[in-house]
Amino acid sequence: MAPMKGLTVFIADLRKCRSHEDEEKRVNKELANIRTKFKEPGLNGYNRKKYVCKLVYMALLGYEVSFGHREAVDLVNSAKYSEKQIGYLAISLLMEEDADYGRMVVAAMSRDIHDTNEFNVSLALNAVSNICTREIAEVLTQDIVAQLLSPAASMFIKKKASLCLLRLLRRYPEAVNAQQWAARVIPYLGHRDIGVTLSVASLVTALAQQFPEDTRKAASFAVRRLKSLVIDNEYAAEYIYYKVPAPWLQIKLLRLLQYFPAPESPELRSLLLSILRHIIDVSQDTPRELQQMNAQYSILFEAINLGIQLDIDQGLMQECAVLLGRFITSREINVRYLGLETMAHLAAYIDSLDTIKTYQGVIIQSLRDRDVSVRRRALDLLYSMCDVGSAKTIVSELLRHMVVADFTLREEMALKVAILTEKYATEYSWYVDVMMRLVSLAGDHMGDEVWHRIVQVILGNEELQLYACKIALQTLKAPVCHESALKVSAYVLGEFGHLIANAPDCAPVDQLKALQSKMAAGSQSARAVALTTVGKFINLFPEIKTLCLRVLDRYRGALDAELQQRACEYYALATLESEDLMPTVFEEMPPFPERRSALMSRLLKREADTEDQRTWVFGGREINRERKLQKAGKTAEDSEEPPSAPQVLEALEPVGLPVADGGQTPEELARVAKSKRHYARLLWENDGILYDGDEIQVGLVAQYKPPAGRVGVFLGNKSTAPIYDISITVTSVDESNETQLVVQPAAGQGPLPDSLMQLGQARVFFDVKCTDVFATAPTLRIAYTMAGAPTVSELQMPVTIAHFIDPVTITVADFFSRWKQLGDAAIGEAQNVLKTPFLSTDSGAIQWLRNVVGGAGFALIQGADAEPDNIVGVGIATTENAGRFGCLIRVEPKPAHGLTRVTIRATNPTVAKVVATNINMIFESR
Repeated sequence: MAPMKGLTVFIADLRKCRSHEDEEKRVNKELANIRTKFKEPGLNGYNRKKYVCKLVYMALLGYEVSFGHREAVDLVNSAKYSEKQIGYLAISLLMEEDADYGRMVVAAMSRDIHDTNEFNVSLALNAVSNICTREIAEVLTQDIVAQLLSPAASMFIKKKASLCLLRLLRRYPEAVNAQQWAARVIPYLGHRDIGVTLSVASLVTALAQQFPEDTRKAASFAVRRLKSLVIDNEYAAEYIYYKVPAPWLQIKLLRLLQYFPAPESPELRSLLLSILRHIIDVSQDTPRELQQMNAQYSILFEAINLGIQLDIDQGLMQECAVLLGRFITSREINVRYLGLETMAHLAAYIDSLDTIKTYQGVIIQSLRDRDVSVRRRALDLLYSMCDVGSAKTIVSELLRHMVVADFTLREEMALKVAILTEKYATEYSWYVDVMMRLVSLAGDHMGDEVWHRIVQVILGNEELQLYACKIALQTLKAPVCHESALKVSAYVLGEFGHLIANAPDCAPVDQLKALQSKMAAGSQSARAVALTTVGKFINLFPEIKTLCLRVLDRYRGALDAELQQRACEYYALATLESEDLMPTVFEEMPPFPERRSALMSRLLKREADTEDQRTWVFGGREINRERKLQKAGKTAEDSEEPPSAPQVLEALEPVGLPVADGGQTPEELARVAKSKRHYARLLWENDGILYDGDEIQVGLVAQYKPPAGRVGVFLGNKSTAPIYDISITVTSVDESNETQLVVQPAAGQGPLPDSLMQLGQARVFFDVKCTDVFATAPTLRIAYTMAGAPTVSELQMPVTIAHFIDPVTITVADFFSRWKQLGDAAIGEAQNVLKTPFLSTDSGAIQWLRNVVGGAGFALIQGADAEPDNIVGVGIATTENAGRFGCLIRVEPKPAHGLTRVTIRATNPTVAKVVATNINMIFESR
């Protein structure tokens, strides 16, 4: 691209500025100049490109650029490559997802993707990957797939198309309908061009993680392609990297195969085993150059991981163990790291750990490695290889190392020590000794889950309780007692202190004095647990009631509200005339029900997935086998009872979409379900796609100012043939709606075009006015003729009484006052308990719920509910003749149960019912 003098001078001026104020002054001057130039008629392409470049540079410097987007779109639509390039660059940097010019950008991208000039296609694909909005994913995915599969497309475009699909799949997996085209992409793993195969391998790996059943045939393609590279030596010379053929492709294919089970075909199984053995044999030769060593070892470790994952030959596994033993003693840090990680993977699948245990001393020594990442992998390996025979040795070594371990490792090390101690304890005394020592050593680096779990285990095992009481009292009498140890000791003595009351130096008064000596130095939470123990002592040991009351009386004036409340309540209970209530309140805690350890759940949360999901976790053979069974069970459960066609059709009836009387094909059902999702989205957003078919696409944009509004309907031609005789009208399904909701074409707009060519677009605007509360949405009727055949599509238009709700902000007290009034009056209330399984898996689900309630027209009242995740909102529905109707909403999500209760109370029952129906549809479409 030729240099632009004006841009060069502008950048030079900014670099000469001596202060930020001078730079800002120069930028503001240039922004004013550009704004003036954009208003001038007849601006040529060169100047438009130059000014947009200046805006991009200012945006990169951090200045806000609020104009120039239309000019960037004009550059995108230019026929010149240099202008189109700058246009796409500006759009990629400046465009927001909800921009009003987004449709024009999508239309330009679609046109360039179908261009015969591969440079224009490349620019469009790059822009799609960079911008990557939901609308782009929904509209352009099929066009990008067509480019990947097109025999006329160049290798360069095929590579870009596959990587673009990968980006869309990772960002919006539900919007790209990958199951429809995944099977057609898989054969490209055998493409003659290695670059195309490499790009497609990344795409298929992502598909295999989400749709393993639909991509199973990819395993055979991957094995045969590996054979051609590793055994047959079929590759181009330019793909040899330091005597290693296409190492990146080998690694990709080996990793892809880890997401599938071992091949059932004996021929394929034997071929895969020979490939793995060949890779291992080649690695025995010592590489002469560092780059060759890195490439060979990368392939080798991935091959070992595949062999472990598939578990197709135990002899190969033992050979891998010996080979890994050599790597963990290497002088290279990277090799040691990979060796430890891969050996942990081996420990998760191998039948016998004896081979790995021969290197136990080397692994323990790795805990003192100078590199922290190696120390972390050594910890993971010790955790994975631990069993009953080696538990005491490993746990004692970890406790000894914890004193000098990095602060970043101590929490994870404490969690793993606690899990191993509980899992492999054969003596009760050993469990108690280790856990009390653990909370004393690493109490500052662990959460409350650890001491909670200790208490749960002691409550559930009577044999532990006596010994635990003795150790708890010894801990309190020690010169130093950690806060977590104080909590455990106080809780245990409060529950079971009577078991040692007759032992020497363990009298009730000794227990109280030991507890009291540590309370003053404890935190608020530790003193709260200790006060509860003092209350329990009054119930257990009446002889020291007077001493306990003195302690409680001292804390009745505490500054902390929690401590004061506990002390006052316990003191009041102890001084009641009747002594019947005290034993009931402080009755001994029952054993906790058997359930999964919270420590294990917390540890598994730390195993965060990257873009590629992990196929195994640290923790040994049992936990990985359980994880594998859970996945298989979930898959079987998902495929066991697929919804029948009548059920799906019945669920779609409220949407008002065209539903056939008889059975429908899966493609038709998918199209109807997709339209339902589009409709539900438009119930809380003001613009988007309403219908996306094979021939046409219908989009809506709306703006409401109750009781009126304006709705724009956009009709796009997706087919290659033109369409004629276009008619777009809105009618009411219910005759009474005609007076309750008035819909008329907006004044001042021209007629619809006589014809609409490929990728053409027509639009019409309607003015809507709500005169009274209405229950049924109007129908959008689109008629046209294509290839001589008339077609009529009727779609339910997303215009409901809920769209005429204005947000209103009130105080928390006023909200609950009106909530109670509406509940007592029973005028209009609608309540649903909806299934929302995404709450437990999506970290942004609560915020999505808030966005939905806000988008539905309600003002969110912050801090109104004691439960922070609960959402409350207030709105007023306005009609022209019937007046205004207040509407309150309360959403109570329960992530642990995957359920959400939605309650709407309004001064009109129809308003409450319509809002509840809309919210229900939005949640179901998630």
